[in-house]
Amino acid sequence: MLEAAALALLTACRDRLIQGVITAFTQHLDRIKDEFLSRADHAATLEQQQLCFAALNLLANRMPAVVERFRRVYAARFDASVTALHTPPPATAEFTLPDELSLIDPDDFERDLAINKLSSRAAFNCSQHLVALDRRLAILLQMQRLSQDDNPLYPATIFNALLQTLTELDLERTLALPVLQAFERHTAAALPELYAALNRQLAAAGVLPTMPDTAPAPAASSTAALPTGSRSGAASGAVLPARAGHAASSGSSGLSGAGEMADANEDVFSQLLQAIQIANRAGTAFAPAPALNTRINLAPTAPLAPPRRSGAATPVSVHQLLDALGQMQHGLAELRTLPNVEPVALALEQDDVLQQFRATPLAQWSHPLDAMTIDIVSMLFEAMFHDPDLPASLRVEIAKLQIPVLKVALLDKRFFSERHHPARRLLDTIATAGLGRGQEDEARLTAEIAAVVEAVVSGFDVDIQVFSEQVQRLETFLQVEEQRAQAQTQPVVTQLATAEQHEMVQQRVAAVVQARLALTMPPLIADFLERHWRLVLAAIAQQHDVTSAAWQEAVTLMDELMWSVTPKTTAGERERLLKLLPNLLKRLRQNLEQLQLDEAWEAFFSELIRLHMAALRPDPVPALPTTTRPPPAPAVINSPAAIPAPVVEEAMPTEIDPQLQLVQALEVGAWFEFHSERGTRKTLRLNWISDLKRVYLFTNRQGENAMTLAVESLAEHLRKGTARLLSQNPLTDRAVAQVFEKIKPPI
Repeated sequence: MLEAAALALLTACRDRLIQGVITAFTQHLDRIKDEFLSRADHAATLEQQQLCFAALNLLANRMPAVVERFRRVYAARFDASVTALHTPPPATAEFTLPDELSLIDPDDFERDLAINKLSSRAAFNCSQHLVALDRRLAILLQMQRLSQDDNPLYPATIFNALLQTLTELDLERTLALPVLQAFERHTAAALPELYAALNRQLAAAGVLPTMPDTAPAPAASSTAALPTGSRSGAASGAVLPARAGHAASSGSSGLSGAGEMADANEDVFSQLLQAIQIANRAGTAFAPAPALNTRINLAPTAPLAPPRRSGAATPVSVHQLLDALGQMQHGLAELRTLPNVEPVALALEQDDVLQQFRATPLAQWSHPLDAMTIDIVSMLFEAMFHDPDLPASLRVEIAKLQIPVLKVALLDKRFFSERHHPARRLLDTIATAGLGRGQEDEARLTAEIAAVVEAVVSGFDVDIQVFSEQVQRLETFLQVEEQRAQAQTQPVVTQLATAEQHEMVQQRVAAVVQARLALTMPPLIADFLERHWRLVLAAIAQQHDVTSAAWQEAVTLMDELMWSVTPKTTAGERERLLKLLPNLLKRLRQNLEQLQLDEAWEAFFSELIRLHMAALRPDPVPALPTTTRPPPAPAVINSPAAIPAPVVEEAMPTEIDPQLQLVQALEVGAWFEFHSERGTRKTLRLNWISDLKRVYLFTNRQGENAMTLAVESLAEHLRKGTARLLSQNPLTDRAVAQVFEKIKPPI
């Protein structure tokens, strides 16, 4: 019998896992419904279409019932599993051969196969966290060891509970399985972090608190090319998780793909292994293509994870690999690490150094998982070297980091999944630092990056802290450079902002005055508002803003002036006017005097008195002339000295314009490459966007070579191909997406 504290901790883990899974699934309901709707649109048969519509109906109308029943079924299965672990097995019954042998029901077989496939894939993606969880639950359950089949927190329990839930809701198997598969696809990214959180919770409660939460998984079989993720080591027919497939198909765009793929600490390395496995099963063997400036071609068509030499007793250990890589990192070009093997000479100064290393017996006879790591890192660097947005001047420095980065990848697979991993941050920071540099500034930057790279190459052994230190050093350098650039740009930004502020003031004043001029009023008042009060409003808006009390008072004065000249038909209106006039006239005159327009007051005042007297007469009198004026042209309001800014003439588009939409969605910091008719190119950064989003200011990295473009002009550059928006994803994300695209099996 479990102690109460252990049972409470188990129950807390159970509830936390199922709540996390339900939350992850419900957050993607809209996307899942869109998927089924799209499948219905492309269905080949009426039966398939009806199946998709049935799934849509379930997701739209029955989800609260599904979620509640799912929670109860999972809790019951979990509790039954825990109870079974502490219940003596029943006495072995005498085995008798039945009179007739029956075949397994095809539906049951297909169901079990689907559950096994989904569970195996989920367990593989979370394998490191689950190994640690096995050990902690064994301690908590007072058992010597706990197998995957016995662990009630394993993904199989989740999927079986959901299938039971759908079955109890009278869903046909043909509908339950697609829903189950959609559930797996849209919870896959959340599972690793959920299991990591369970490990942290148990560690905090004192269950193996010093054991790493990502304990290494058991070594793969020496005959297997890579882990397959199934219980027996052979999950046939495994497919890529949805997010990996998405990255592979869309990563080349540079705007999504890899960035989305790396969310939620998703195990990108495992996905790469699975993708390669599928490609190899499809009969396609991949090898990194020759890198830039390659002088030799070492086994360019060799398959990934090549078989080890015949008769090899044990694979080359990761320690031997790291030792050899350490020699290469420090300049030793001849490797002598294996007995009875001729030394191998490597050209360390070339971009293809990883491909050279891959062709050595040391790499070919290494453990399959290590061999795959070498292959994948080699392909990543190949993708980086061919990235069109990587400045050529920095490729040499990034090439020097190939060996240290490979060592990092062998030691820490989080390198592939975590954007903020120090080694990835260093590569990404170097890549973006070179954009938009001038010749003089580029030399200073290159010298700093060279010093940073040298510090990594000379100082890195197995502690990645050196990457963190050098990233911080480079980011500090770049921050100082950025402050200098912003100081250089500030006068231009101030000038443009001032000009637009004047334009905004004019538009606001014109709108307020125009609304009054559209009303019927005496010509004297209309002329006064258009010629004089417009200037008062503009001055107040420029000095105090249109939300200030001074602005509101000026607008109120305008309205009171208009009211004061309308006929007063009651004693109360006449009394109100008599009380209002002294202060009204005083405030009107004071505002004109502040703009030195007091000369216009005398002539206006003499005529205004006549209008007020007419308004106060109780008896009807002949109507005074009135006017309804068309909207006046905007007046020039003390505009600053003209600056070279674009003339903005925009028309409302009649159709959706993707280039215009892209421009309107841009944010400060986006990089563009502009092409001139003479064939020259310059890379500029979007440094400032006007408040009205009508003017865009571009500069180089130093804040120089300023160029302003109207929104429509920039969209036209994109249409014509004279401007190109550079990828806003980090270099390593783009490289991962390119590797997925490369190993994706042909359709």
